[in-house]
Amino acid sequence: MQPRAVIYCSKHGATKEYAQCLGKKYSLPVISIDHISGYSFQNIPVYFCGWIRNGKIVGLNKASKLFMCVKIIGVGAIEYNEAYEMKLRYKNKIRNEAFTYVQSIHGLSLSMMEKVYVDMFQPSLIGKSKGEVHEYSV
Repeated sequence: MQPRAVIYCSKHGATKEYAQCLGKKYSLPVISIDHISGYSFQNIPVYFCGWIRNGKIVGLNKASKLFMCVKIIGVGAIEYNEAYEMKLRYKNKIRNEAFTYVQSIHGLSLSMMEKVYVDMFQPSLIGKSKGEVHEYSV
């Protein structure tokens, strides 16, 4: 199922940068979860990017109630390791959806693990997105 938008929740901007890169790569609108309220769009598939606080992906509960999250990306400060990714899955009750954890770095100065991920799955995400990015309200 093709996603129709990239929804994100960001505090310091790193998660927004990843969301903008995904939006640019797939030509999707990039929308802050803060700009969405009141309506449920459960039949609309989206990518969701959220920052991590105390092991919880901020905004995921709201996004899951409003949209069909086909891919969840958790952005946090802790260096990637498989055990931490599994802990995030458990704590956030992520079972069927595709989930990826990435370490937040402003300007997309990617770590070795992120570079491997980008090379394998998202080759056009390398480098900071340039140009104008628009946010859309629903």
